[in-house]
Amino acid sequence: MSIESTFLSRDELLAGLPAHRASMLLFAIESRTARLANHDREAITHYLSPETAAEGERAFLEALAAGRDGAIKTSIQDLELYAIDWQPLVPDDANLRSALAYLLAEKYRFTEQNVPALRRTLGLDTQPVQQAYQRLYSRPLSTIYVPEISPAEWLHWTWSGLVARLENLPPFWMAFLLTLPGQAGLLAMPIALAGIGLSTAIAILIVFGAINMLTAAALAESVARSGTTRFGLGFLTQLVNEYLGPAGSLLTSILLSLNNFFVLIVFFLGVAGTLQDVTRLPGILWGAVLFAVCFYFLNRRSFGATVGTTILIVIVNLLITIAIPLIVLPHVKAVNLTNLQPPFSGISFQPAIWQLVLGVMLSMYFSHIIIVAYAPVVLRRDPAAGSWIKGSVAAIFSTMIIAVLWIVVVTGAISPQELAKTVGTVITPLVVLAGPVVALLGSILVVLSLGLAAIQIALVLYFETNEIISGRASGKLGKRTRFLLAISPVILVFLITDWIFLSGQSSFTSILGTVCAISLPLIGGMLPVLLLASTRRKGDFSTTVVNRWLGNPLLLGGLYIFFLASIFLHSLYLWSDPITKTIAFLVGLAILIATLIMLRQGMLRPRLVIEVRQNENGRGGSLFTITANGRPTLALVNLTYLHDHEEIHAAVGSIAAFALLKSVSFQFASMSAPELKVWVHRVSPEGGSQGIPVNVQVMDQSQLFAGDQPPTDDCPVAVEQTLTSGLGTLPLTRTACQVLITFLPTTDPAKAAA
Repeated sequence: MSIESTFLSRDELLAGLPAHRASMLLFAIESRTARLANHDREAITHYLSPETAAEGERAFLEALAAGRDGAIKTSIQDLELYAIDWQPLVPDDANLRSALAYLLAEKYRFTEQNVPALRRTLGLDTQPVQQAYQRLYSRPLSTIYVPEISPAEWLHWTWSGLVARLENLPPFWMAFLLTLPGQAGLLAMPIALAGIGLSTAIAILIVFGAINMLTAAALAESVARSGTTRFGLGFLTQLVNEYLGPAGSLLTSILLSLNNFFVLIVFFLGVAGTLQDVTRLPGILWGAVLFAVCFYFLNRRSFGATVGTTILIVIVNLLITIAIPLIVLPHVKAVNLTNLQPPFSGISFQPAIWQLVLGVMLSMYFSHIIIVAYAPVVLRRDPAAGSWIKGSVAAIFSTMIIAVLWIVVVTGAISPQELAKTVGTVITPLVVLAGPVVALLGSILVVLSLGLAAIQIALVLYFETNEIISGRASGKLGKRTRFLLAISPVILVFLITDWIFLSGQSSFTSILGTVCAISLPLIGGMLPVLLLASTRRKGDFSTTVVNRWLGNPLLLGGLYIFFLASIFLHSLYLWSDPITKTIAFLVGLAILIATLIMLRQGMLRPRLVIEVRQNENGRGGSLFTITANGRPTLALVNLTYLHDHEEIHAAVGSIAAFALLKSVSFQFASMSAPELKVWVHRVSPEGGSQGIPVNVQVMDQSQLFAGDQPPTDDCPVAVEQTLTSGLGTLPLTRTACQVLITFLPTTDPAKAAA
């Protein structure tokens, strides 16, 4: 090696030592990786209001700012997993990349086979980087790899690889697994349907399955059309508020909170009751264990589940729900299945039986909350939303097939009289029949489904209560007092569960049916119908419409009436208790009044939506989209840059140099929509959205705006508004035909360039 080759060039010295620059770059890469990992581990933020989610984001960024002192911990597995996301930070500089490889080897241990994505991102297998490393450190680049890793490290890498594979599933399978309904309905279903006969039970399972496939498709399409849910800016209440108005949002918020509280009681009963029957230890003890676990996660303020771990849990649950009826199958008695009658024949109308049937059927296929929750995860991979919608429907269909399998096997193995006496879940009589294998699988199923769901719902209640406290008296309370008040709903749930166990007043199935009969017709039935009708006219994006006939007014109206009628049916005929009858009637009346208010306030009013997006996530360029009445709409688009100008005639178009963009104008042949929504924002590497301040001017048809000159007195502006958040809705007249969006001085590219 020559003497000259061991020294840095003049350009390298002027640019700064590679090691120093690499150290700064490594910190930037680790910071971005930590933020991405934190974002993925906070699945609970999908259930929160924007204010609470923003508070958590601020807390994390404060911790990230302290990262230089080691407050933020990043593993080499995370760096490998998110390599494609931090790749834009790495310049095409062989010296810098080799110095970064040196620092990575100093800090982490990994073999060459462990880091294929990292090697590809840094170009470690290329000759320029390898030669630069040899020149800078006088040894081959291959020395950064360790020859072998410890068994503990091997387990960590194996787990990380499994999670990475699950998180890179095709969009259809990801949607299918993430939106599979929970097992609460399945564990109660055979008990609830025991009194109506097998053929009738199968018919009801198929009918409710078909209805829920329609509502799941409606909701999946609605969230795909909305930027609120697509970019994780809000949950169900924010989605309803945007498209259905404040009345629907308030009603949804109230029913969601009440539903969460009572469902948490049901899940505590399900977990504690099943484990009591399996282990012979008292249910109160298991309730205390579950409360202690919830308390631990409440104290952490996080569940910490990633998409990969969630999918893995779902797969395990799915396999168990298939395995249990197969294990019980040898115990089926043919005589129990031979005397079948046609569906609904010879069955008398008994309110006590049918209130359980309808209540549990409403929960059997309920996946609508998680459809909203996981929309941002899948839609990042499937922007057209076709796989997303089909996967959500397929999840309901598969649950229907499994439910039919369960009802046939359980009915053939256990008498209706024995099922009717069951207080806990159906696992209890199945354990007596089939033995310890079902006990083990059933316990795992209950813990992984009801137990983990209970932790998530407990976190939701905690954040909701904490938000109320923050808005009322946060400054007057100490940290410990505030925490105790925030977890008070969960403490109350624990106490109520213990009282139910001690008094024996209610069962898992009866409480589940009662809760679901009041809240789920709105959340899982009427809201998806109303949202689809609205977003097909006012949505931010067009999607792959899987079923155009799904938006037929007669079909949507029929589904709405079906779910509304179920509430009034419970109030007028099925329930005998005057308190529950009155509550159900008032809820049904409130939903009906709220719907009329939504219609009057313009729920079905068409909207023109103009989106201008700066992508910073490295998974797509910056672009603009134009959507009117839910469909792509052509316009003559003028992009004015700092030193250039571009004209495009399209509904969707790319923006070559967003940083140099001064203004964008959209000229239309006609505007039939009575309102305009403008949304100018940047999408972060984590997939979140942040508004960019702009000024919006709507020009009149008789005074066309030309070029990039400002309007004069002879060319009046019909409507003008400054959007500091980059988001706003403006009225439109029939004569309006041009929209001009100008970036405010604070984000002016000229200043940024200067």
